[in-house]
Amino acid sequence: MGKVNRPSSWARGSGIGRGSFGTVSLAVNKLDGQVSAVKSVELGSCLEARVAALENEIRILRRLSSPWVVEYFRDDVTVEDGATSFRNLHLEYLPGGTVADLAKRFSDDVDESLVKSYTWCVVSALRYVHSLGIMHCDVKGRNVLVGPTVGAAKLADFGSAAEIDAVSPPRGSPLWMAPEVVRGEYQGPESDVWSLGCTVIEMVTGKPAWEDHGGDTLWKIGFSDDLPMMPTQLSELGWDFVGKCLRRDRSERWSCDQLLEHPFISSSAPSNPIIDTSPRCVLDWSNSEFEEEEEEEEEEEPWRSNSETRIDSGRDRIGKLATKTGAIWESDGWVMVRSVISDRAGEVSEACCCGGEKEGTSVEYPNFVRAEVEMGGTSSEYFDSMWTNSECTDSDDGVAAVDVGRNCFTAGVFFVLSALFKFTILICNLLWFTLYLLFTIYLRYPSVGSCDNLLHAAFIT
Repeated sequence: MGKVNRPSSWARGSGIGRGSFGTVSLAVNKLDGQVSAVKSVELGSCLEARVAALENEIRILRRLSSPWVVEYFRDDVTVEDGATSFRNLHLEYLPGGTVADLAKRFSDDVDESLVKSYTWCVVSALRYVHSLGIMHCDVKGRNVLVGPTVGAAKLADFGSAAEIDAVSPPRGSPLWMAPEVVRGEYQGPESDVWSLGCTVIEMVTGKPAWEDHGGDTLWKIGFSDDLPMMPTQLSELGWDFVGKCLRRDRSERWSCDQLLEHPFISSSAPSNPIIDTSPRCVLDWSNSEFEEEEEEEEEEEPWRSNSETRIDSGRDRIGKLATKTGAIWESDGWVMVRSVISDRAGEVSEACCCGGEKEGTSVEYPNFVRAEVEMGGTSSEYFDSMWTNSECTDSDDGVAAVDVGRNCFTAGVFFVLSALFKFTILICNLLWFTLYLLFTIYLRYPSVGSCDNLLHAAFIT
């Protein structure tokens, strides 16, 4: 039998961002009022790779439970606007932004104590994830969310994550990739540590660790001995910490256990643990529509005391939630959502490609690596030269993806041609010098006639 629809227990609010493989919106649970962030991908569209990436993230997050990793709530499939189906991942809502915006927030004068604390959180998250045999594969500033307490942060966006022992193509964001990943040789926990070093530089400067110079940047990361430039704002201990992460030989990079003992972050754990990060209900939510109504009421009745206003507004808010008719979630920007149910137990939706695995999808992550256009991170020149990017296209590939093997081959050819060009210039210079020398000798010894005599005179000279 087919699938049937039933009213969902949550309502979708306004959009709050766009991830690598889907849109992110606010969501409110109509049963208990809890506010969350929901990442959604439209099913049945051309973007099959995005659905597969979301399924991969769901499968990974179901296994994780750490105060330093964004919390997984649930996942479902819904039908909205009467026909459009969406695959949804519900996560805790962290409204503090990302650590990539840290430098902008402090006008390039970043408090290093915050950098230390955020770095401690990321290293702790990576140590936990690596201990479960998982690598994140896309550590960068925009995938580290600022927590509700001072100095706290959480690692997010596990769409590219994979098991360490799994045979899979390299993946990630180019400017944060480790050299061995760019070359297509290897990707593992050590590669996450390299990306961590680039992320620390990004926190301090507000920019990616590598400057974007198109194909030259890709070659420099993978095939040169260069390292990212250290920010002058960072202390000597910070330089040493980043240096332990950015070792070109992956066997020389420090592990997460070692990094947690480094004096740069060893005593920088957040003072308060992260508890109840997502608002438990709309009354806890600082952006709630109830606050706007309170402000309007206060403007209309300025003669009332603050205490009276607080008591009455609290009663009104509780009364609205306790009314028999319930809150009208489908109005004022909230969208009606209906869940999709199948007659077969365990089936979410045929379009979800969930298969029969206990923990998620049987669909393997496509053989692509993400090449995202980051704000202030990578320019169009970069992707025009060696990588490709597609926000939402009608192609079969769908997601912004590249074949690393082909790109590394292109970079290798570029390297060989550059070496041949330099060698040709060297030979031309030698020939020019030889001709110049022979001509000078001829002017000094005009009596020398034959070429043999001329060469003999040059040898004597």
